[in-house]
Amino acid sequence: MKAERNAAIIAARRSLESRAAEPKEICAVIVGIGKPYDAEVIRSHAALVATYLVHDDNVVRHQAIWFLGSWGHLPEYTSRIDYTANMDPDVYNRAYAAKSLGSILKHAKDASVTRSLLAFVEDEQEETEVRLSAYSGLLYAWNRADSLAFLIGDKAISDVDREFLNQLHAWTQGQGEMPHVTPPRGLFHSLFQALKTGHLIQFNRRRA
Repeated sequence: MKAERNAAIIAARRSLESRAAEPKEICAVIVGIGKPYDAEVIRSHAALVATYLVHDDNVVRHQAIWFLGSWGHLPEYTSRIDYTANMDPDVYNRAYAAKSLGSILKHAKDASVTRSLLAFVEDEQEETEVRLSAYSGLLYAWNRADSLAFLIGDKAISDVDREFLNQLHAWTQGQGEMPHVTPPRGLFHSLFQALKTGHLIQFNRRRA
């Protein structure tokens, strides 16, 4: 099985390097490299996948964000993902990039990443989808409730926890301690979240 996996990865890399594959195939190749999760494989292919953050196809760009952020949670690519969250032509890709910054932040708390997400949330000129996703990313990073509710649009910006945001602002400015990370809620909560995630996938498909 390991030999087959290695052969598949080599073929996948060659496909990405050729720049000749169709968007649907590119997406399948990126997922094929990423799953099952292998930190060494992900890191060794990250630079190549990152070149697809500027592909013409918005779904391909989305898949690259997923690989580097939501799935790979690679802190060395935060600046690239942050740029995507600001500049991608597709608003849903920008929103997804903001949420992916939260996935990276969950594994390595970083004040600069937190400031970026806070800026999205507080920017009244920003698209609502991006603001909600950025806030969802902050909630996810600190294991707070309602992260998925904000991500799928069941909540509004007016529902944000202002006290939580103020704590984050104070921490990023060196004027307070980092907010407490809420402990995981156990198996049944995880199953419930997984079900909601399935709902989120269907929601995203309907939007596409």
